[in-house]
Amino acid sequence: MFWLSLIPTEAVLWAIHGIVLFGIALFIGCHFIGPYKILAMPFALVIIGFGLFYEGNYYGTKDYRARIAEMEENVKEVVVESEKVNTIVQTKYVDKIKIVKEKAEENVKIIEKVVTQYDNKCELSNAAIVLHDSASQNTVSPSSGSAVEGTSKVKISDVLRTVTDNYATYYQTREQVIGWQQWYKEQKKLYEDKLK
Repeated sequence: MFWLSLIPTEAVLWAIHGIVLFGIALFIGCHFIGPYKILAMPFALVIIGFGLFYEGNYYGTKDYRARIAEMEENVKEVVVESEKVNTIVQTKYVDKIKIVKEKAEENVKIIEKVVTQYDNKCELSNAAIVLHDSASQNTVSPSSGSAVEGTSKVKISDVLRTVTDNYATYYQTREQVIGWQQWYKEQKKLYEDKLK
């Protein structure tokens, strides 16, 4: 059956008709060959049966082949539309990430301009720094007082820069997840609508 898919449809149809006609001609000719009639007649019947089998198969799968051709055409259309969706979603994502980065940069400028003047006036405890670091690593802060006693040498502006960077990373990741969700919904809808 696979070999039929390699040959153009019209050629397959004419080849199948030719096999059936050859078998019929051989069957009719068997009556005129005399002593070889017994050998030729089963061979002619096998050829006719083979040809009729393929005739039935060809006409029985006609709708199926038409549906496959239609689906292949739909897949081509979906691939083109899918690329458009990819471009739109990616553009939106890149634009939103750019906005997040710009806001983070503006906040860092404000930290540099305003908050750095309080670096010498605002002292942070070691406990605050350890707690912040533990929270950023999703661990529990050590509870023993000796480990976190005293004043930290970390400046408030450094802490705020770190927090600003962390929030910017969070919002970038958030936009990425939203972009993936949007991409998935649109791709799913596109494939479901076109390939049913």
